[in-house]
Amino acid sequence: KNMKKNWLALFGLILSSCFLSGNIFAAEKLPHIVQEQLSALDIKPSQMAVSVRALDGGNLSLQWQSAKHVSPASTEKIMTTLAALELLGPHYQWYTDFGYEGSIENGVLKGTLHVRGGGDPQYTIEDLWKDVGYLRDRGIVRIEGDVVVDRTLFSVMPKEGDFDHQASRPYNKEADAALLNYQSVSLKLEPNQEAGVALVTATPALVGLAYPREVKLTRLKSCYQWRQKLQADVSDPLTPAFDGGFPRGCETKIFSYLVPDANQYWQAALAPIFAQHQIVWTGVVRDGPYTEQVQPLLRSYSDDLATIVRLTNKFSNNVFARHLFLTTGLESAARVMPATYELARETVSDWMINTVGVPSEDFFIENGSGLSRKSFVTARAMTQVLAYGWQSPRMPDWIASFPISGMDGTMMKRSVAPGSAYLKTGLISGVKSVAGIIQAQSGHRYAIFAVVQGSKATYSDEPIDHLIEWVYRRG
Repeated sequence: KNMKKNWLALFGLILSSCFLSGNIFAAEKLPHIVQEQLSALDIKPSQMAVSVRALDGGNLSLQWQSAKHVSPASTEKIMTTLAALELLGPHYQWYTDFGYEGSIENGVLKGTLHVRGGGDPQYTIEDLWKDVGYLRDRGIVRIEGDVVVDRTLFSVMPKEGDFDHQASRPYNKEADAALLNYQSVSLKLEPNQEAGVALVTATPALVGLAYPREVKLTRLKSCYQWRQKLQADVSDPLTPAFDGGFPRGCETKIFSYLVPDANQYWQAALAPIFAQHQIVWTGVVRDGPYTEQVQPLLRSYSDDLATIVRLTNKFSNNVFARHLFLTTGLESAARVMPATYELARETVSDWMINTVGVPSEDFFIENGSGLSRKSFVTARAMTQVLAYGWQSPRMPDWIASFPISGMDGTMMKRSVAPGSAYLKTGLISGVKSVAGIIQAQSGHRYAIFAVVQGSKATYSDEPIDHLIEWVYRRG
């Protein structure tokens, strides 16, 4: 018996040494520290799914409910952005066309100024100012007609306004081929403690925009849910009102909201820009086609796709992701208009199955952004995408777009494995997720996907952060 005990003890020491040295560690259960955090939040282990996969010969792996259908939330963007980089190329650019019908004589455009949206997700007020300046340089000083906007490149159904009961938030903006400045207004609130108010300033300058120049400070020291405490009324987007107050404990904040009517927004933005460039215009903005009869004036190009991908993932931009998704489908169909989510799903799904090697039953992508209750993935599918992307020629642009733990993007305030984890985060009500690459202390790199689901899932980062730390130290 003593000899048997000695052999068992020796075997245990050898096995323990292997585990600690990293020679063997294929885990099938959640790490104890992760289970403790779940328990503290009253979340069951069955509400979590995890896949950890070695990328360069490391010996750590973990598969926990990795075949279960789960919501990716915004980690869906890693599939959208990699597909776009591979199928469109990092150099791809969107455009915005300007043209006219009628005549231009002695600086007067008698007819219609046309704008054709080419799907640029980041066409801003500054871009519009520059392009109108070009029209002025062409000698146009008066426009006697309407501005007609063609946004038919994309065909999408109006988004469910009650997805998260935040229909006025800019992140809920649906894709628009002629999107201008995210179609949003931003009100900057700067607290003045002595005066007992927060001073309010607005961008951009829109004709007809009337907003309160100050809002009272409340006694609250906590800045938690400051947006709700403002009790904002933006039912008339050009005359926002605050029925509440701004917590005294807050620093400067930006309150942004959507102007639902795209043509109203274009008109309110164009009028002051025309005036600044001394172009007289008394028409209106309306929808209409950009036909072969339109005479071209200029084509304005966006930043390249690699830049847009970086902004999409670093700051989890839903609008950018939708534009990437739709454009990928459009270009795969040789620009057979219009772009639809159905076409985009077909394109990206074909790439996922036949190029990345993910089974069709392991994923469904609704709109490319992850702001969806229909999208699903499996944890094993997500680390398969990460492993594939790690070997892709587009890997440098793709990985560089992921937030860096403790440093930037949506991971700036999460000091876990700081500087050593490139992780796309995901968050919708009842879902918290993360997907990306961790360089462990050993020097080995690992793909990781983790998600916690349920009514209490979004209360804390601790379970996922402890998993990240576990991979960082054990890998």
